[in-house]
Amino acid sequence: MLKLNIFIVEDSPIMAAALKHLVVRLGHNVVGVSESYEDAIVQLELSNVDMVITDIMLSGQKNGIDLGAYIKKHLNIPVIYQSSITDTTIVCDAMRTEPIAYLVKPVGRVELSTALLSVEAA
Repeated sequence: MLKLNIFIVEDSPIMAAALKHLVVRLGHNVVGVSESYEDAIVQLELSNVDMVITDIMLSGQKNGIDLGAYIKKHLNIPVIYQSSITDTTIVCDAMRTEPIAYLVKPVGRVELSTALLSVEAA
């Protein structure tokens, strides 16, 4: 199994801690955690990241979809969205950024493991 360096963007400290715990239990590294688009951009530019897992709703003016679009255009890092939002319009907006997956919260071990396997296989 390839050990991925994963960056988490989540504005809820409890959800970020739970996701970090899950990622580590799956055998991967968490190389950073951010609560906002702006902070994530700064940290991602400085980190060695194989994958970003981001929530859709973030602290600040820009959301996770904005972050996914930026990452696709400038950093070429695979993105997984995780959100409690299931609104068709928002999901379609997210899918336009070509993420690896869109996972509905709470994210389970099997769903996250399956999404990460697609990155490992690439």
